[in-house]
Order: sequence, then C-alpha cells, then structure tokens
Amino acid sequence: MSFKVLLKKDWKQVSILWMLLVFLGVIAFTVPVWSQMQYFDQELRNIQENPGEYADWIEGDASDMSVRDFFNENNGTGYWIGDLQTLMPMGGVLFVFVIFGALMASVLIGTERNSQMSDFTMSLPFTRTQLYISKWLIGTIGIIVSSVLGGTLMILLIHFSDYAFLMEGSTNRVIALIVLWMLSGISFFSAALWMGSFGGESISQVIWTVIALIFPFGIIALVQGSFFAIGQRYDSTYQVFDGLYQSIYLRVLSPISNLVNVDMYQYFTNQAEWQKFIAIAPWSALAFIVLSFGLGLWMFNRAPQENNGRFFMFSNWLWLIHIIMVLCFGMLGGIILATFGIYPGIGLYTVGFLIGGFIAHLLAKRLLYRFNLKLKS
Repeated sequence: MSFKVLLKKDWKQVSILWMLLVFLGVIAFTVPVWSQMQYFDQELRNIQENPGEYADWIEGDASDMSVRDFFNENNGTGYWIGDLQTLMPMGGVLFVFVIFGALMASVLIGTERNSQMSDFTMSLPFTRTQLYISKWLIGTIGIIVSSVLGGTLMILLIHFSDYAFLMEGSTNRVIALIVLWMLSGISFFSAALWMGSFGGESISQVIWTVIALIFPFGIIALVQGSFFAIGQRYDSTYQVFDGLYQSIYLRVLSPISNLVNVDMYQYFTNQAEWQKFIAIAPWSALAFIVLSFGLGLWMFNRAPQENNGRFFMFSNWLWLIHIIMVLCFGMLGGIILATFGIYPGIGLYTVGFLIGGFIAHLLAKRLLYRFNLKLKS
C-alpha cells in the first residue's frame, strides 16, 4: 500500500485544522503589521495637525522634521514613535502555531486513541515508524506553508508601505526571524506529537505537552528559588543561574527559552546580537526538532497499545513521575513558606518542602494512579 494513502488518511483527520492554521497564520503575520502602521499614520497625523500638543516632548519645530526622524530613537528630538521591531508580530504568530500545533497533534494521536481508531490504524500494512512520520509531515507542512505565505505577505506589506525605510538593510534579518518562528512552530508541534506517546488520550496529551514545554526552565527556576529561600544570597548565585537560562543546552531543550533569549530590542540594530542570533537560535531550534522527533518516534514504536485511554501510556514509569511530582511540589512549597517568613531560612524551607511534597504524594497516589485507571475504563 502506498505511503500516500497514509498521508491522505491523516490529512482527512486534520484538514479543517490544517486550513485554519494556514489561514490564521497568514492573518497573524499581516494584520498586526497593518494595524501598527495605522497607528504610525495616526501619530504622524496628530503631530502635523496639533504640533503644540507635542511641544513638551519634541525638541525643535515638528513641522521641520521628516517622517524618518520620528522613527530614529537617537534622533535627538526627544520623541520616538517606533521602529522595525515594533512591527514584528511574533506573539500572535507563535500563539497560532502553539494552539494549532497542539490541536493537530492531539487529533492525530490522542483522538485516535480515544475513539479506538488507533487499533484500526495499527492493523494497516504500515510500520509504526511510517505512521509517526506521516503525522509529523502533515503538521510540519502546514506550519511551513503558513510561514512562507504569511511571511512573504508581511514583507511585501512593509516594503510597499510608507514605512519601507524601516526595513532598509534589514530584509535578511526579517527573513531570518520568520525562519526562527517557523522552526519554533515545528518545535512546538514536534513536542506535542512526542507527548502523544506519553498520554493515552487527547486530554492527557495536551497536559503532557504543557509540562514538557515548561519543565526545562521551570526546574531551574525552582532550584534557584530554593537556593534563595535557604540562604538569601541572591547575588552569589545570580550569575550561575543566569548562565543556565542563557545556555545553549537549555535553548536546545526548550523552544520557549530559545525564543526568550533573542534580544528583540537589539536584534535589528546591534551587529553582535545579529551574529549571536545566526550562530545559536536557528540551530538550537533544529536540534530540538531532531531531538523531539527522534524521541517521539522511539517512544511511539514502544508505546503499549493495550494502554490506550490511560493518562500515561508507560505504567512502569509512573513511579518516576511520582518522584518528580513530589520533588517539584516540595521545592515550590518550601519557596512559598520561606517567602512568608520574617527570617526565612532552611527551617521554614524544610517545613514547606515536607508539606508540599506530602500534598504532591497524595495527589499522585489518589489522582494520578486512579485517573490512569479511570481513563482506561
């Protein structure tokens, strides 16, 4: 049987979501840019029509200034409207990719298990590797199409506007930023698909996806908070943890950390920041895609089919999840209790750790295991 048949099956499952992803992705790329340029128009119109109202902020005669003067932060006039960075719709684009990436991954794996359709899928003359690659390709192609169409239209919209001068000499940087958003979208989708090998149904798959995206930097934040709660020596540990947050290792393990570490305020103006971006950001995203795809494929091939519908597919690993829950909740409890103390220290932190760990133990014992069995039934 041709691999195209498998792609067609997966396409039918998510065709509506796929088309919505492309459509809303194009909207997210273009509409915020157009709205921001409308704001620029309004600001310039207000300055031209009511120069007296801006006399306290603008040094000199506003009528003698060119449009470009208001978009140069170092123009010496004391008033600045915006720059190319303010036109970049990163938040909206990534929001669309995260939401629809998670939805598509949930439908492709989690919903199949909910409806027992996965039993039929596994009976088809395809290997599990082929099944997983087909699902990954469907979602990845959707993100690529959305990025190419939306990114191209965004660049054209700026290029043919009155604010094309903002992009002069920076077109390559805009394209590189679009590529990073695309790779980040694929990263989020790959992580969500990977978590489909953890969760036995759609809801648990989404929950595990959120945990997977937050956990790498979340555990560092908990350890940092614990050090501060115990010793109150923030300055002595700041450089260590700041280095961890900015490390290449964390950027590879967390697409969120990779995005946060891009300094958008200096990206278009600082050559050193641009060179750092090119050397790290896209390669970290590619590394995470390879890592999450490889682990997802490995686990998908080994996920016990009889555990479909369970909160966690690998029942033998529940003890490990239990321990991680206790440790994380314990550290959180210790940090919270130490924060409320007048003289925080290891005593209050230990009490908070024990309380938080005990609560986590009860949650894991009474909810995790029972929920695991309840979903199966």
